[in-house]
Amino acid sequence: LAPVRYTGVSGAPFRQEQHRRAVPPGQEEAVTMTVAYAEYGPHVGDQDALKLTVAGTVEETGQVVAKELRVRLQAPDLTLTV
Repeated sequence: LAPVRYTGVSGAPFRQEQHRRAVPPGQEEAVTMTVAYAEYGPHVGDQDALKLTVAGTVEETGQVVAKELRVRLQAPDLTLTV
């Protein structure tokens, strides 16, 4: 998990996890990673995003499969009633 500036430049990764799973052909498996604001907050600014990169290997062929997901962070709207 790494910050991405609004300019598209990636920062240094601040969290890494490894999970070993054997997923049969045609099947899916979900892995959940919870990241609290206290962990990512110091690494991002107002217009930044988080980049999650996931990679796996097909044992039979040695082929590497990779996917990248960018999540744009957005502060909630502030509504004041007086």
